[in-house]
Amino acid sequence: MPPEPHTESTCDVDVIMPCFNTARYVGAALDSALAQSVRCSRIIVIDDGSTDASADVVRRYGSPVEYYRQEHRGVAAARNAGIAHARARYLAFLDADDLWTRDSLAVRQAFLDSHLEVDGVFGAATQFLSPELADVLAARIHFDRSTNIVRFAGTFVVRRAAFDRVGLLCEALKVGEMIEWLGRAAAAGLRIDTLHHKVLERRIHDANTVQRHGMSQDGYLRALKEVIASKRRPAQKAP
Repeated sequence: MPPEPHTESTCDVDVIMPCFNTARYVGAALDSALAQSVRCSRIIVIDDGSTDASADVVRRYGSPVEYYRQEHRGVAAARNAGIAHARARYLAFLDADDLWTRDSLAVRQAFLDSHLEVDGVFGAATQFLSPELADVLAARIHFDRSTNIVRFAGTFVVRRAAFDRVGLLCEALKVGEMIEWLGRAAAAGLRIDTLHHKVLERRIHDANTVQRHGMSQDGYLRALKEVIASKRRPAQKAP
């Protein structure tokens, strides 16, 4: 059974969770969101055309979680669809294969509540190998196991009003959509800060986005080109 959400206090945050063929992991991701030390306003799952049992897993959670399905269009489009359903003062993002620490939302919202001049904040993350990986595959995967401040969507909380000033994520990018959005945010004058506090545990498995699309630099180079271009023109909404 899904865990009961904590009810000590409620934070004004909507959680956006894109989901694509992550039936193995989405339950754990939802559990970590529901087990937060403060209760979020809502958890919005956008199923990006999954063909596995993701929908069945999510629907078992009932009313704490809102479930929507769309044709497969990519992670940026899924996050944008979730944002369209969001109504809270803050937006947070959690991928369906990752985990939040128990105080992840509380720490980041408290920082923004006490720093009104800041539009968004990133926290720190660690990475871990998913337990089901075969030893042979696990031995070939090398990654940094230390705690680092990273600009992953899962470590980010942003004021909704500030996000709307910048516009939606660029759906043409398969990877690097956060890099491109942050470039537009900088051009729009947003202030983004960082916290040296672990808020995310990122799962390494055989179907991560970067592994599905490969580590060729094409997607990231395109995102960086968009960042450079955004500095040369007024802030505008991404397509």
